[in-house]
Amino acid sequence: MSIGAQRIMTLRTKKSKRTSGVDSPNPTRQTQRIPMPHNSVFVLGPETNMQWLHGVRADKRPTQQKSEVESSFGGERISLTFRQIGTFASQNNRKIWGQGARKKTQSSAGWVKTGDSAEMEAMIIAFGRENQQADFDWQAEYGRGFDVINLVSVAQPKLALCRDKVANLRVQLSLLEKKIPYDVEDKRGEEELTDDTRERRHRSMPWIHGLSNIEKPMFKNTDEEASETQGDLAILFYLEKLYPYEIREDGDPPDLNVINKRNFSRSARSNELLFAWQNLPSQSTGSKLRLSTTPGRPMSSHNMVVCEFEKDLNIWEGYAQEHKPFIADNYWTLIDCAFWPVLNEIVHSWPGFRVQKFPELSAYHERVLSREGVQSLLDQEE
Repeated sequence: MSIGAQRIMTLRTKKSKRTSGVDSPNPTRQTQRIPMPHNSVFVLGPETNMQWLHGVRADKRPTQQKSEVESSFGGERISLTFRQIGTFASQNNRKIWGQGARKKTQSSAGWVKTGDSAEMEAMIIAFGRENQQADFDWQAEYGRGFDVINLVSVAQPKLALCRDKVANLRVQLSLLEKKIPYDVEDKRGEEELTDDTRERRHRSMPWIHGLSNIEKPMFKNTDEEASETQGDLAILFYLEKLYPYEIREDGDPPDLNVINKRNFSRSARSNELLFAWQNLPSQSTGSKLRLSTTPGRPMSSHNMVVCEFEKDLNIWEGYAQEHKPFIADNYWTLIDCAFWPVLNEIVHSWPGFRVQKFPELSAYHERVLSREGVQSLLDQEE
C-alpha cells in the first residue's frame, strides 16, 4: 500500500538458469513501470513474484521536474507491506516452526539456532538465488527449512568455569537443556589452591547448606545490564527465571508456587547430599575423600557419617521411583541439574553404590547420561 506522494513500482524479469548460460550471454529482460498514486495497493501474486523482481526506487529528481502528484504531501511517502506469514517464532524467539523452519508444526517446534554462521550463510545464498532465478527450485533450497532468525552473529553469554567439577556440570547441564549457546572462559588454571588455603577459606566463609562455596562458576549474560551471576545454584535459578523449563500439562494447570518451593527445597537437599558425600570417609583408609571441614557443623564418627549418607541417598532413591523418568516430575526440571552431577560423582567414585541397592537411581543416572550432549560435557571435564 502506498500513501503519500506518487512513486513508480518497477518490475523486471529475473534471470534463469536457461538464459544465464554461455548460449545466451545477453538475454533480454522485460521491464514494467507501474505508477503508485496516493492510497493505491499493489498485489503481488506468487507466480509474478517467481518470475519478476520488484521495487520502488528513491526519486532524487529536483522538485521542479516532478509532477503535481509526485510532489504532493511534501514529496513524502509511506509504504505498508502486508505478507502472509508461514514461519513462526515463540514470544521469546527461542522456538521456531512453520513453512520455512525445520519443524513444521507448533507442537514439534525446534530451537532457534544463534551464532550458526553456516546455516545463516546457507539461507542468505538461498535468498540470493530466489531473487535472481526465475526457475528457482523452492523445495530444493527452502524445503528442509532453517532454524535461524537473525542473519548476523550475536554475542553469546560466557560461562567462566571454576575448579569444582560438580558446580560446573550443574550449570552446563542447565544451559544444555535450555538450548542456550555460550562461550567458555576456563579459569580453573589461574589459581592453584593448597589444602591450607582451602581450610582458611572454609573458616572465613559462611556455611550454606553444608557448602563453603569456595569456588564458583560465573555466568555473564548479554542483556543490557551485562548481568553477572556467581555460584552454581544461583545461576540455575537465574536461568530458570529467564527461561523456565516447559511444563507438560496433564489435566489441571501446574501450581507454580508449589513448583518453586520444590525447586528451592530439593536443590538445597542436593547440596546436603553433596556435603555428606564430600565428608564421607574412605572405605580403605578411614580418611575423608575430600577436605570439607566446616565450622559450626559437628563431626560424626565414621559409621554415623556413612549411615547418614546412605539415608540421604535412599531419600533420592524414593524420589527417582516416584517421579520417573526424572527426579522431581515427569519432565526435566532445575532439580535434575542440581542433583544429577552429584549422583554422577557418587556412582563413579563410591564403591558402596551398587545397582542392586539403588536400582531406581542407577536407571535414572543412565537415562540422563543417554540424553543428547550429556556425555560430551563429561568428556570435556576429563
